Amino acid sequence: MNSQTLAAEFATRTSGFWSYMTREALADWVVRADVEPQPFGALPSAGPRLPGLIRAINDADAKSLREVALGIAGIVIRTTVPAAAESAGQHWLLTPYANGAERWFRLTVGMCWAAEISYFDDGRITTVFRMADSPVSRALADGSLRTEDLTKFGITRRTDGLRTFAEDAAVYHCPDIDALLWFLDQPPIAEAIRLMNARLVASGQFAWHKNYDPDLADEAWAAAEALALPDPLDLPTTTDNETSVYAGREAIGDFPESQAVNAEAHEAARDEHDRLLVLLMTKLNDIGIKPFQPTEPKVDLAWRSPDGRLHIAEAKSALGPTETDRLRLGLGQVLDYRHRLTSDGARPQAYLLVSTLEDLTWHAVCADVGVRLLVAAKPATWNLS
Repeated sequence: MNSQTLAAEFATRTSGFWSYMTREALADWVVRADVEPQPFGALPSAGPRLPGLIRAINDADAKSLREVALGIAGIVIRTTVPAAAESAGQHWLLTPYANGAERWFRLTVGMCWAAEISYFDDGRITTVFRMADSPVSRALADGSLRTEDLTKFGITRRTDGLRTFAEDAAVYHCPDIDALLWFLDQPPIAEAIRLMNARLVASGQFAWHKNYDPDLADEAWAAAEALALPDPLDLPTTTDNETSVYAGREAIGDFPESQAVNAEAHEAARDEHDRLLVLLMTKLNDIGIKPFQPTEPKVDLAWRSPDGRLHIAEAKSALGPTETDRLRLGLGQVLDYRHRLTSDGARPQAYLLVSTLEDLTWHAVCADVGVRLLVAAKPATWNLS
């Protein structure tokens, strides 16, 4: 099926979705092989949830199956639901379910379910997709998709008992994450899922507006971003050579975020701290860089520039001690981290990120020791290269 044929199919349908995307643009989106996930910034309300989800997903000792499953749901939404951010709650929703040892997230698009991501007490995560059958049938016929590969990954086809688009519908089950990743990476599979979801939004029917949970949608969107970020354990910052530089040394603790005088102040400081990190993550994403959070030492945020150099940043909120106290503490922390992460003469570029700045002399103070001072109120002046 080409985009012209598909656009002609959509031309016969009346839907409120056309306020988000034209029929021609939707058809082109379905058949493109290089469709990228909708950007993280397309759903701004998801931003504050990202740091906490990164911590949960990258915590090797307490990795939450729920957050991983939710991230998979978010990946499916951001890659296979057209104009997902704009049409949330109007053409799709995510719903949690539980039944004994099995819990799952159901993605409903238009008038029926489109995907389910299940996670079990024994650690398994499985997925089921309702998708158009024609792209898969064509791929199996021309050899671009092989039945033996589906069998190798344990992916099975099930009968679709629903009537909606039943003339061109199939249900596929992936038994684990490895199968899911392979499955979604196959162009005809991705096209088949997009085609079904495009047809569902083009139908214009969505009866579950009142059931839409924006908080869950935001969390899934952010969890997908957290899963897409590099795992610190897989990054060069954790090589044996670099680890030996700081092994056995204890870095100083966080402040004021973790040492606020009371629970309310602690929470306010942590929220402001997380907002600073989200702002920095967004700026990095805008220039095509994926940040990560190292596990040791626990730098607030790190990334690598195209030349391979490590960059590290420490954030300090406007809450807590005086500006001078915060800047002295933050500068000391990031210098400590930079020293521990320096290996074979390769020294990371260090940054100190603050909410506001009254004493501009601190730009020179930081520059004297090779640290770049970033002020959240003036992101246009940031140099992140």
